[in-house]
This record gives sequence, C-alpha cells and structure tokens, in this order.
Amino acid sequence: MPGHQNRAAHVRRKPLAPLPDELSGPVRDFVAALRRMHGELGYSLKELESRLPASRSSLSRYLRGQSLPDERLLVQWCTLSLTGEDRLPALVELLHRAQESADAGAGAAARDTASDGETGTNAEDAPRAGREAGAAKEAGAGVATGGRRTRLLLAGLGTAAVLTAAALAVPALISSNGSPGGGSDDRAPGAKNAASAAGTARITVHNVERACQHRRTENCALGLARDPYRPYRRSNVVGHVWHGEVLRAVCRIANGITVTDEVGGHSSLWFRVEHKGEQVWMPAIRIRPEQVENTTLPGCPD
Repeated sequence: MPGHQNRAAHVRRKPLAPLPDELSGPVRDFVAALRRMHGELGYSLKELESRLPASRSSLSRYLRGQSLPDERLLVQWCTLSLTGEDRLPALVELLHRAQESADAGAGAAARDTASDGETGTNAEDAPRAGREAGAAKEAGAGVATGGRRTRLLLAGLGTAAVLTAAALAVPALISSNGSPGGGSDDRAPGAKNAASAAGTARITVHNVERACQHRRTENCALGLARDPYRPYRRSNVVGHVWHGEVLRAVCRIANGITVTDEVGGHSSLWFRVEHKGEQVWMPAIRIRPEQVENTTLPGCPD
C-alpha cells in the first residue's frame, strides 16, 4: 500500500546503499524496519528534511544505522506514511531493543579497555592495545552516541514518560490475587485511596497535553477501546473521556498493544474500566502516572 497518494511525484533521487555486513543484531533489525517504512514515502532526504525536525545528514545516518533517532522523531516520521500508524508499536519496540544493544556494546568496549589497563601492557604491546581499543571505540561510536543522545532526550520528556515506563515492571510484583508481593504499603500520597472494594480501583484520566487539561473539546478527547490487542485507532474506539475524569477499573493486562503519547511516553499496559454500563479498555499511558504505579488490581482473565 503506497505511503503517499502522490508517490510518483516523490520518487527518491538516490537509492539507499545496502546496510554494511558488520551492522547486526537489534540495531540492524530496527534500521531494516525503518527503511521499509521510509521506502513507502518516496521522499528524497532533502524533501524529508523539510517535513521533519532533523537535518538531511542526521536522517541519512539513521537510515544507514550509524546512529539512532529519538522516539519523538520516530513518531513524527511514521505519521508521514499511511501505514505508519500500524507500524509504530513494532518500530518503537525495535528502537528500544536497538538502544539497549548499542548501550550494552559501548559498555562492553569500555570494560574491555579498562580490563586491558588493569592487567598491564609493556612498551611493545601498548601501541597495539591502543589501536585495538581505538578500533572498538570507532566501530561502536556512531550507534552508541545515538543511544546516549536518545536517552538524554527521553529523560527530559517529562515525569509522565518516566513513571509510565517504570510501571511496566509493576505486574511482575503483583501476586495472582492482586496483592503486592512484598506485603508493604509504601504508596505515593493519596494513592492508598485508589484501591477500593475487592477487585476494583478508581483511576483518573490524564492528558499530557497542557492545552487539553482544561478543555472538553473533540480534539482533547481520549479514546476508550473495544480491544486492547488491536490498533488503538478510530475503528477500535467505543467511547471518549477527558482529562480529570474518574473511572472505575476492574483489572489490567501488561501485554496489550503499545500506545505512545504526544511527548514520547509509551506503555503496553491497559486497564479494563466501567463506562456507561459497559466494560471497555483504557491505555495506562492515558492515566495519572502515580496511579498506574501504585494501584493494585488483578490481571484480567483471557
């Protein structure tokens, strides 16, 4: 399916070079998927530069696997393609794996260099050791630098993204009856009232866009889904809520489709909620972060 209705007018002037053989693992998987999505657009890098907040040289490095884009840029890139919305969750997951792999590779190179220094080298071996360390550093520099840059940007995207990412670990700490494994009750202020009668909890809708936190307009509405395992788009939306509304949740899952918000936060955690007499689904990324982290609920049955 073409990514642009006028694709014939936007054919790339220069085809992308093949990926280098030395590019492997999660980084190669992400870059290959990114190139497939980019191939649908039909834009040259010059044309793409005018549509994205990135320079032509940066875009070229991303498509060659020399560095990694940040998540916000990836979201904007996907919106240019008609199939980008469907591809986004998988691309985000591949990007996270690539970042982890790049950071791990940089850490391993640093440890190897430090280890060589601890064992010591004589005057004859020193030049060779220096050359080997330099080669390892050069091989991983492009991707590692992109990974560090991405980490710094994501760290600055706001509390919501950080807390939501941390909340993904919560289900593993909850026993089958919904009780915390540790038995303690160290919750954030006000969170002790979140859990109510058996199997239910009150949760508050949260919109990260400040302009929408005091508006009840169509553009500020957040969707409730029929199925948390299907793409989170209009065909799967069965109702709407707005910032500040309180819903009653009955259970949750941790393996739904990944939803990314307007500032780059993402989560695959979903809550089943009661809304107008029906049970529907709300993505955790649209709920107050401290409630996602502290609310105790059982897992939803299959």
